[in-house]
Amino acid sequence: MVLTEVYRNVDDIPNIGSYHIETAMVKSDDLMKNILRVKTDHGNEYGIRLDNEDQILENGSAFKLGDKKLLVLSVIADEMIEITPRDINEMGLVAHFLGNLHKPVQIKDGKISLLLDKVVVKMLDKHDINYELKKVQLDQPLEYLDLTK
Repeated sequence: MVLTEVYRNVDDIPNIGSYHIETAMVKSDDLMKNILRVKTDHGNEYGIRLDNEDQILENGSAFKLGDKKLLVLSVIADEMIEITPRDINEMGLVAHFLGNLHKPVQIKDGKISLLLDKVVVKMLDKHDINYELKKVQLDQPLEYLDLTK
């Protein structure tokens, strides 16, 4: 079966307990794909092909399989670096370095998060920049910064 339209996010579905749910585990970078094949916890395989460019996959994307049956995507937790610069100078240094490496990042609440990379960790250690390694389940894929938005 090929699914072509996201119904809703599982968090936004009223009476979710009345549905039979199959869960497919996906990697965070799979969320950027328009075409995807998944295998569920019930052993079923489904194809996903998003025809509408406005639709995006995210953690909890739900697809209708039947009247009260859903397929829900769940993102596998990634090993992440969460950088907390002390001041604007450190923020500039980190942003410059990550930009030169063309790393997709998430910037939120004064912190920069990206997938674990040993080169980045060495640079952060060398410059004594605060960071923490965490397992994080991303809701949306990491992005390259687009200043035209």
